[in-house]
Amino acid sequence: MKNYSDGLFLLKLIKHRIEEGAIFFKKVNLNTRDRFSQNALYWAISLERAEDVKLLLKHNISRDIAPNLDAFSYALELNNPEIIDLFDMEEMAISA
Repeated sequence: MKNYSDGLFLLKLIKHRIEEGAIFFKKVNLNTRDRFSQNALYWAISLERAEDVKLLLKHNISRDIAPNLDAFSYALELNNPEIIDLFDMEEMAISA
């Protein structure tokens, strides 16, 4: 798949493909990157789209969202409590 320079387009594309269903979902590379090597989770966090972050995390997108940047650190950097809480909830679910 080619790289997309428009992060919002990348995010919408991945989200749409997830929502199409499990059969197609198996063919989707959630970790597609744009020309800056950022994935859809990077853009969901950047655009403060908590529901998209939750959806992507549920489907195990890479937490390495850009070169030398992990998703949780980036969420902390942007200081969005709603998104930060999604990572805390995910950790609690894994621990249980």
